[in-house]
Amino acid sequence: MSLIDCMALPSITTARPTGAVVFHAQQQDRGGAITYHPLDDAAGATRIIPGRPLTVADARALLETLLGERTSDLRWTPPNLLASGDAAWVWSVPGRVRPMYFRGKKDGPIHLDVPWPTLVFAATDGAIRLAAIKSRGRPTARTPLFHAPLWNVDQDGRVCLGSATVPPLDGVDALPGYERAIFDTLFSHGNFRGNLAYRQDRGETSDRDHLRFWRELARAKATRFPPAALVPMGQRLAAWLGLERRP
Repeated sequence: MSLIDCMALPSITTARPTGAVVFHAQQQDRGGAITYHPLDDAAGATRIIPGRPLTVADARALLETLLGERTSDLRWTPPNLLASGDAAWVWSVPGRVRPMYFRGKKDGPIHLDVPWPTLVFAATDGAIRLAAIKSRGRPTARTPLFHAPLWNVDQDGRVCLGSATVPPLDGVDALPGYERAIFDTLFSHGNFRGNLAYRQDRGETSDRDHLRFWRELARAKATRFPPAALVPMGQRLAAWLGLERRP
């Protein structure tokens, strides 16, 4: 790797430069490279001296500096958080009795107090996928998943948000906003009619029977979603998240 010299850098009054990142162009069949170089202020001029390949830790520190983050700050993570990455968060919400709203045709919205199943949220900025689980404990990578028995959810768990809005997914503080987009929504129609084991005709539950199911739960004042009504997705949590290990 060749030594790269440069002319004196422009004067910077806000901070003293300590290093430089150099991008090396791709040559023929060889890929490009990124290197980090300390700076030498000797002889009244700033020069780039021999460096080393940029590491993952270097890249992370650079991004944190640009974003104004401090790695020394500690923050509590919620106990239901399962996984997180640069652009995605995964967490579970235990099942309990909550309001559920449907878009009515004549008398306005339909409000039912019903037991929701435990749901797994997988969110990226502005998008949500949902799955249900039977256990109330913390899910693991091998936890089998079931279709979320809700309207406006596709076969793979993707939620049609419609007019619902969610905040920027910039940390754990945004997660309640994504939950409200589901629990406070006005469900309008079934996207995938195979997500509920109730009066199924050829593996599907009509929108009318879907609504009848929830009304029966509300009328019975049920406190727990009936596990037998959940339909298996045929995969475990790790596979659904794309984290399945390959041999």
